[in-house]
Amino acid sequence: MAMELKKRLFTVFGLGVLSLIGGMSPLHARTLAYSKPEKCVVLPWASKTRKGVSPQGPEWFLVDLPKDRLYLESGNDFDVFSFQGRYLKTFSPIDKSDNFYGFTSVEMTQEGGLALLARLESPLEQRNKDNFEERARPGARLLVLSPDGKVKTDKEVLDPRQPHSSYWLSGGVVYAVHEDGGFQALEKVSEGLLEDRRFGLFASVADNTHRWLSHLEGLPVFHTKSRTYHDVKGHAHEDKGALAFLLGHPYVEGVGAVAERKGRIFFQILSQKDGEFSNAVFVEESGKRNYGLVELVTPDGEMNLAHGLALYVDPKGNLFEGVAQKDGYYVYRWKALP
Repeated sequence: MAMELKKRLFTVFGLGVLSLIGGMSPLHARTLAYSKPEKCVVLPWASKTRKGVSPQGPEWFLVDLPKDRLYLESGNDFDVFSFQGRYLKTFSPIDKSDNFYGFTSVEMTQEGGLALLARLESPLEQRNKDNFEERARPGARLLVLSPDGKVKTDKEVLDPRQPHSSYWLSGGVVYAVHEDGGFQALEKVSEGLLEDRRFGLFASVADNTHRWLSHLEGLPVFHTKSRTYHDVKGHAHEDKGALAFLLGHPYVEGVGAVAERKGRIFFQILSQKDGEFSNAVFVEESGKRNYGLVELVTPDGEMNLAHGLALYVDPKGNLFEGVAQKDGYYVYRWKALP
């Protein structure tokens, strides 16, 4: 799966390709355009003599361009770096003995601080609606940090109607996403923030890959085609709908929801390129039939198995990817174009 970085090209697949492949008119949808990937910075790996990115790689990754800050979370700690690659400090907002399950959602605040949701139960308990751990309970713990890392808010949030909901942060608002795809706004990180009425599409697919696939199948940029194969006796058989394409690109499966920003949902998918599996982010603008696809940069082979990748979408809808390579932790950006 490893590829040389110089061979990695960004492509927004035009709908004109679809008209050739699937016989569909490009007038039914519009392509959301993104820039080519820009390498922002290469962060060093930590060693005994140097501060850097934790060897196990970050679970969460946030970007604050106006303040020239990168935040990489690992083991409930947030290491802060500048865009010049310099380590600045570490935030430790939570007592590790009180948190077994990590964070469910993280984002930047308008003031340049961090908003965090910590799990109070394991994903298995959430899915089975049952708490078997002695100190586990439904809901989430909301922490709001100031720009200097001080804890301003530390409280629990709970949806009384469906306590075992999944909990998300989006635009400074805490949402409970229900099993049926509905949602409820519960809490605001700061005063003056408004609930996003367009959050519904994201909520409907955020935690259910089957519902996500059903949604995809109804889009004008998704189509399937049959494949013919021969059995051991040489007889031909048609496997209907065996191949799937999203924006003209081979589609394998959905990986998971990334974020919702001003009506645009970002969903990580597994695709194929040159016969190899590759990761991409599909972007959909709610209610407008606007779609885009961003091909992500693949980590070095060994690093990919150990670290995977980390994604962040800023308030303007720009996409960032953190990529583990042998010589450092690369940060790329794709700008959302008008």
